[in-house]
Amino acid sequence: LTNEKVSLAIRDINSALSIDKKNIDALLVLADVYYALGDEDNILLTLNKACEYAPLDSRPIIKLSELSFLQGNPNLSNAYIDKALEIDKYNPKAYYMRGMIALSVGDTTSALKNFMISRDQQDGFVDPVVQIAHIYAAKNDTIAKLFFKEAIALSPENYYHIYDYAMYLQDNGCPEEAMSCYDSLLEFIPNNVDVIYNKGYLYLVYFGENEKALECFDKVLQLDPTSVNALFNKGRTYEQMGDYINAKSIYLQILRNNPDYQLAIDAVNRISE
Repeated sequence: LTNEKVSLAIRDINSALSIDKKNIDALLVLADVYYALGDEDNILLTLNKACEYAPLDSRPIIKLSELSFLQGNPNLSNAYIDKALEIDKYNPKAYYMRGMIALSVGDTTSALKNFMISRDQQDGFVDPVVQIAHIYAAKNDTIAKLFFKEAIALSPENYYHIYDYAMYLQDNGCPEEAMSCYDSLLEFIPNNVDVIYNKGYLYLVYFGENEKALECFDKVLQLDPTSVNALFNKGRTYEQMGDYINAKSIYLQILRNNPDYQLAIDAVNRISE
């Protein structure tokens, strides 16, 4: 938020609160504004007021749980969730938050259980679906694909879901499908260096299409001249083409600026043998 927008938001909220100081919706929005400002003291003060004025409204309690979670206090965060669920057992945001807390302490079984409850309680709630997909992906369980696809269907405008799915496909032996996802992404974000780099990597490693790989890595370097990974893989592409002079030149260029870059050291030694 810009300073001007923050000032306008606070003015409007205070106007609403001057009419009704117990306006919970206004207090929750005010807490969000303070969150955007990083003002944790006023977040806490505002949410505690909301809890005082509406003790049977679970929303400020869940926000207090989120604040405690961000402050690195999972036990207090969980205590707030317990309180929220005492008020309302049908509470998808509370179960989602409980899943995040469990995930933060490495309890993926509990995290998965709570994310599933959250997903089942609210149709269209994409956040738990994304977390479920990542948990299954980490377990190398192919059911992850179903949840990545569900997340994309629920929020097709969110490019991160497509990118996450493409990375999953790339890491799990589905390069053609991954490439298709990257091509789709580039229709919307044509100069995204991560997507272009990953396309280059697929061309290099999976498809052996060296010229296309070079085009991708050159494009990345045009957009981000500091990308050491793109430069290294450009050298790797030349090496794969049998052009050892250009490959070694690139590896040495990397080592001039990054003398401890082990991949380049190994590459130079390999070519020099």
